[in-house]
Amino acid sequence: MTFRVTPHRSYEVGQLNAQSRYALGAALNVQVSTGVRVHKPSDDPSAQKTILNQNSILSRLDALSSVVSTTRTTLSESNQHLLDAQQLLVQAKEIAMQARDEQDPTVRQTFVSQLDGILTQLDVIANAQSNGEYLFSGTSLQTKPYSGIAAGQPVYQGSSGPATAHVAGGETITVNNSGQRVFQPTTSGSLVVFGNTGVKNGSGVSTGSATTQLTVRHTGTVYSGGSGIQAGTSSVGGDTILGSTGTHRLTITDTSGTGASGTISLNGGESVSFTSADTDLRITGPNGEVIFINTQSITAGFNGTIDLTGNGTLSIDGGLTEVPIDFSGNQIVTSSLSSSVQSFDTTNVSRAGSASVQPAETADLFQSVIALRDTLLNTHQLSAEEQDRAFALRLQDLDLASNHLLTIIGEQSVSLQNLDRTDTRLAELKLSAQTVLSNAQGTDYFAAVSQLQEQQTLLQFTMQSLTMMSSVSLVDFLN
Repeated sequence: MTFRVTPHRSYEVGQLNAQSRYALGAALNVQVSTGVRVHKPSDDPSAQKTILNQNSILSRLDALSSVVSTTRTTLSESNQHLLDAQQLLVQAKEIAMQARDEQDPTVRQTFVSQLDGILTQLDVIANAQSNGEYLFSGTSLQTKPYSGIAAGQPVYQGSSGPATAHVAGGETITVNNSGQRVFQPTTSGSLVVFGNTGVKNGSGVSTGSATTQLTVRHTGTVYSGGSGIQAGTSSVGGDTILGSTGTHRLTITDTSGTGASGTISLNGGESVSFTSADTDLRITGPNGEVIFINTQSITAGFNGTIDLTGNGTLSIDGGLTEVPIDFSGNQIVTSSLSSSVQSFDTTNVSRAGSASVQPAETADLFQSVIALRDTLLNTHQLSAEEQDRAFALRLQDLDLASNHLLTIIGEQSVSLQNLDRTDTRLAELKLSAQTVLSNAQGTDYFAAVSQLQEQQTLLQFTMQSLTMMSSVSLVDFLN
């Protein structure tokens, strides 16, 4: 059987060839105009896998870059706020040095006003926000971290743990610090006790950075036997002596021989005459200590010295919570108004009264400024010597607080440097991924233009052939 290609069939093949050339040329033209070689998987199946992988890599890198950018912004703002706070501490220290030797009440009041202004600014800094989130509230980003700073009673309301961000390479960076760590680090655990009660710093660890008022109250006086002396009517509330047996002594001389009259002295102080009719006789010692006694039952002929025991209580919350004095080296007293726990040495307690109690060292920013203000106002009625000592403590604490802030600022600066390096590395990785993506997906202009010219030439030749085929007449075919 012989197959004959008819002119019609030849014309059809020519048309199909022309359409193919035209379609291929159009595709090449799109590559040249868009710069993209692969528009769908069928364009190059092997290249499509590379394209998908690189696009996935670029998406991850973009997400990490976004985290780095947001973290850098937050850290930069936090760092600037802390630098401002550190400068406020420098100002407070300058005030402390000037005020230490200033006796003019008007000038001191000016200093107090300046410290009030510093506290107000610290309040603003401690409650600063970035992108609607609190910078110093730890993980509680929507909770205002502090209240009461300007009033001198700061209360932290944020979380104890920091908010962190995970960046490239598995690195974790602290973004939102806990306000307690930044502004209120733990104290030394030792106390400085002002006043003449005889109470000292205990051997235990004390907590809390605020200055407290220690109330040392007398509750009862006990007399050793043999003399017939009894507590006077005003003894409970009026006696000021405190201490274990033998801390105080009473010397009695019965001049009548019957206990009807004689003299009594406290701790070697001035002798006071008594009679058997006295029920509330006041006796004052050489250091101002006071007892009230009842001499109605003095033992006839008693001449000698007896030991006294002065019992009492301790309180650091204005008497709301009292602890009986046990005359030990580590007596723990707690406050019902705060979380403060303080350790006192009461082995040498000798008299009732009040005492100002302050941490021996604290880097607490707020309490350093508050305590300086209170020292200027002398709210605890310290003697001139004690007040000068308090000023020395305030200068020490301001230095500690400033150095602590600089440590936090240094940590944040290192984190910012790490973020810069991470950002640079991410940019390099993105460039590499984009290069691979461009090589797989992008147009090779030289090859595409050459192929386009080739297809245009072939299309032109095909069209000429079709023209010639369409001009053949029946006569030409018969010949």
